[in-house]
Amino acid sequence: MAGEFRETMTSGERFAAAVTGKPYDRIPVNLLISDHAARVLGVTVAEYQHSAKLMARGQATAWRRYGHDLVNVGPGLTGIPEALGCRIGFPDSSPFVAESPVKTEKDLDRLRVPDPHRDARLPLFLEAAVLLREEIGNEAPVSMTTSGPFTTAAHLRGTEQFLRDLRKNPELVYQLLRIATDSIIAFARAAADVGVRVSIADPTASGTLISAGQFREFALPYLTEVAAAVKEATGGAPALHICGNTRKIWREMADTGAGLLSLDDAVDLAEAKAQVGDIVPLLGNVRPTDVMYLGKPEDVRANALECLAKGWDTPKGYVLGLGCGLPIDTPPENILALVDAARTYGRWPLDAARFA
Repeated sequence: MAGEFRETMTSGERFAAAVTGKPYDRIPVNLLISDHAARVLGVTVAEYQHSAKLMARGQATAWRRYGHDLVNVGPGLTGIPEALGCRIGFPDSSPFVAESPVKTEKDLDRLRVPDPHRDARLPLFLEAAVLLREEIGNEAPVSMTTSGPFTTAAHLRGTEQFLRDLRKNPELVYQLLRIATDSIIAFARAAADVGVRVSIADPTASGTLISAGQFREFALPYLTEVAAAVKEATGGAPALHICGNTRKIWREMADTGAGLLSLDDAVDLAEAKAQVGDIVPLLGNVRPTDVMYLGKPEDVRANALECLAKGWDTPKGYVLGLGCGLPIDTPPENILALVDAARTYGRWPLDAARFA
């Protein structure tokens, strides 16, 4: 079947059609390639993360190799926290926050909203986005994913202590959320100036870590503010990803004003479709670890088919993607199998019988 199919749209045209209810040649595929691009180039993650040219070239090369439909470049979960004073570790895998700057309330006085054009690696990410747009033109949309307010604030304090502070010191939490939100908005406006989309990942706001009530109090207002600012700056509402079990906060996630909800593989895509699919487009949720990383191409195709069967008729639109970020050492043949599944089973006109 795949050999009979010929793509007739660019990635940008396909993605736009899928989330606006218009016909398209096949269901789009979104892969958060992230640091896997370093593997594509054969460089270390540290080298990749400190070079705008390598980031742009890695993402463009991966896009051409795999054929996914949205190209994404930092600052990821650590870029803004680093610019706010976090020390970042760079193993030859995903960067991580090695030390948080806010040990006591007095440390708040040292925090300032970073300048996206001057501070830490934020200028590198913006430069990478410019180079990436020059490289691929209008063939595919370019997005920059950044940490959400709750996750950024948690990095500043240390996640474990931050979660304790929700009950023991909420005023400190509010102050951290305020500077985190202002910093994300400042970066989003800079991203808009270079003509790219903005996506938000807020994994620490997961229902696996906090209650629905805590989400509504501490995460929802700031996510809503960020989503509105991103839409105002870029002209498009941000995609929103929150890890883990988000079943109890799907409606709140939609209420943020996000333009697309990316769902973890811990939740049921069909259930999410029933609850909020008539409000917002959905993305997901092929299993990243046991299928994409540890599985075989036939496992990827089977899981993709399962997701397509559940999500293809989402009223507001559906994008095939992973339940979380792509593991850095995912076999290339598994990535190709995922895109091939979209071409084989997700071609227009969609037919439920094809997913049986």
